[in-house]
Amino acid sequence: MKHLAKVLLLSLLLIPSAKAADLDLTPLDKADALTVQGHQQLERGNPSGAYESWAKAIQLYQQANHKDGIKGSLINQSLAFQQLGQYFSACTKISKALALITDYCQADERSTESLSNRPYDATDLIALQHLGTILQQLGKLDISEQVLKLAIAKAETLGDTSQRQALQLNLANTHSFQVKNAIQKFQISGEAIVQAQNVAAAREKAIKAFADYQGLNNSPYQLKAQLNWLDLYQDIDRWIQQDGDGIFEITELREQVAPKQTEILQSLLSADLAVVSPIERIYTHLKLSKLLAKQSGRISSKHPLEIAFDHAQSAQTQADDLDNFRALSFVYGQLGALYQQNNQGDLSMRAYELAAKFAQSDQAWDGLYQWRSALAQIYETQGQTPKAIASYQSAINALEQVRWNLLPVSSDLQFSFKEEVEPVYQQYMGLLLETDNPDLKLVSQVNQSLRLAELQNYLRCGETNLAPLADQNPIGEVVVQILDLADQTTVIVGDRHYSVDPVQLQIITAEITTMIQDKRFFDTTPEQYLPLAQSLYQLILAPALSQNLIPEEVPIKFQLNGPLQNIPMGFLHDGERYLIERNPIALSNGYVKTSLNSPSQPDVVVGGVSTQSPSLEETLLEPLPEVAQEVDAIQTQFPDAKLLLNQDFTHDNLLDNVARPTAKILHLSTHGQFSSDPTQTFLLAWDRPLNVQEISGVLEADGEGLDLLFLSACHSAAGDPRSLLGLAGLSAQSGARNTVASLWSADAAASVLLSKAFYADINKPRSMHERLRQAQLKLIGSDYGHPYYWANYVLVQL
Repeated sequence: MKHLAKVLLLSLLLIPSAKAADLDLTPLDKADALTVQGHQQLERGNPSGAYESWAKAIQLYQQANHKDGIKGSLINQSLAFQQLGQYFSACTKISKALALITDYCQADERSTESLSNRPYDATDLIALQHLGTILQQLGKLDISEQVLKLAIAKAETLGDTSQRQALQLNLANTHSFQVKNAIQKFQISGEAIVQAQNVAAAREKAIKAFADYQGLNNSPYQLKAQLNWLDLYQDIDRWIQQDGDGIFEITELREQVAPKQTEILQSLLSADLAVVSPIERIYTHLKLSKLLAKQSGRISSKHPLEIAFDHAQSAQTQADDLDNFRALSFVYGQLGALYQQNNQGDLSMRAYELAAKFAQSDQAWDGLYQWRSALAQIYETQGQTPKAIASYQSAINALEQVRWNLLPVSSDLQFSFKEEVEPVYQQYMGLLLETDNPDLKLVSQVNQSLRLAELQNYLRCGETNLAPLADQNPIGEVVVQILDLADQTTVIVGDRHYSVDPVQLQIITAEITTMIQDKRFFDTTPEQYLPLAQSLYQLILAPALSQNLIPEEVPIKFQLNGPLQNIPMGFLHDGERYLIERNPIALSNGYVKTSLNSPSQPDVVVGGVSTQSPSLEETLLEPLPEVAQEVDAIQTQFPDAKLLLNQDFTHDNLLDNVARPTAKILHLSTHGQFSSDPTQTFLLAWDRPLNVQEISGVLEADGEGLDLLFLSACHSAAGDPRSLLGLAGLSAQSGARNTVASLWSADAAASVLLSKAFYADINKPRSMHERLRQAQLKLIGSDYGHPYYWANYVLVQL
């Protein structure tokens, strides 16, 4: 037998599986047999068994010092990890196979330079293909695109047509994910420029994907390409149905490609699925079934649902033959959805119950949360509240498993977070609140889990050093949670709760947001802004105050959802005074409760950019000459502060100095922005922007993190209702317990005064929210009493 890794990888050998140890074979023959055995196990949906076979093969190849065999086995093991959904582990195996020095798996690499200048053989190309696919699943779409383009160029150089076609399919898939990403960003952001950019990006990538998919006609990859072409078409069609008025360019694109839809669908329905492996055949049937269920009009004289049922039942037969519980779970889940669509409630429930049982048996958490959530909705409509609550709880428990294992590394799940994941939490909380004596502690715990899942989805990471806040009624503080549950809004204060008119809240919130984000906000008069501040106060806080739930001078910790996050709560007005004049205020997502009461003066690092710099030229932003004044004011309070100004405020200098064991306060006077898009959340160092992923814990001091991160001149992205998610992500990645930042561009002189007042008497024990409050009160009592000058600063505590 030839010991060619590419032959083993492509799994084209159909020799009988044998126990290598029982045969009188050489170590290389045994390794080859184990390799083929692993592929047979993988094709039948047994990735764990395949991994073990390849692990044994690696040992034998190592004994024989057979480098191609070792490399091929590492790539094979990555295939097993990919089928298990463990993409970080798969990426590690591929990196080892390619002997990569650059960490593309964890680090936020932007360039494939380290991959370009090296020789590649056919096996390396297969490894490079899988690297691109894995990076795609990790959500690293730009670098995935670069890797796959590089691999295509290398395949063309080698004249490897088959490999080039495989790479072309993967590149088209990456472009499809980029379209999904752009759609998600468009729908989250309310900023016209950001939306326009994402429409243009979606159109560009969709055109490329459609063309690449069609270029694979009459190739071994035609079936997959056509399935994915139709999937992309339906994504675009659904987007048009939701936001058609604002995306006419996408509507034009759909009209251009629409004639191909019927042709491709007919081709798929006549395709021979026997050409793919048994396990792949199951999921191909299921994907066809899902696509058909969304079709309208008859197909070949049949209703689309009828054909969708046929494919789901074919998948069921194949999954039964393989006795694959995970596949059976998704088969019955699809059957449940089809029965539900066909108004066959009893059959739908039975199918979902079977799907849940198989998912539980196989620990297929990514399926279990879907089936339990679907069952919960059915129970809820039937009035079986206890069963609905239990089923929602099971769905949430499964999502907790997904969050730690699959959510961070599944692009499909990342891009459907708002559509498929968030509603499960919201529906569960809504149902709990409808009971006679709702368990508010449980509601709070579910809300915290949702906020933490949202943050981890935003950061594209599976773990943070955050934990849910255990006590929702901490001594000396009042926690106010405002829950946006789609069709209802609930305020929870301590052990009480009350409903708020969501339509009225949306109207007031939109009016205030438009006003405070206007660059001429400082020109508005009290007669213009106070009525809105008072209306919001009456709507969300007056009921709690009438019940004496919020004593005066007691700190309020707000947990906010949606657009409310872009409105400073201190700006609310009771008709006589601002809320900040009554109570200290902080924002929290319910992760951990902490504040600084340091008896000794901590070490301080101050960074800033006040003159023209390379990073300003790159972003077209203006210098901040007032930074020098702000730094002088801070240095008065901290004579020993480490200063990193202008040329000294580089990426490397910042991280080196903050990582010192005693650095506890980091004050940055530089341009920055917080956004619901991680790529648009950044801080400007002298040499280049720092995005939220780059910070990634490197600012943590002595393993405990910063006590305070003060971001002057940074602000939320205008029109982005979830921009504060960027600030929360920045706080989490920097390890900062307390973060002070601005919701809109700050006035230079007012910022200097506020900074000076904030740091005054820093040695005296005082909570961070009280320190910020006193600084804001000082501005209110000065020539800077207009809320434009002081209300923009908020404190976020993790």
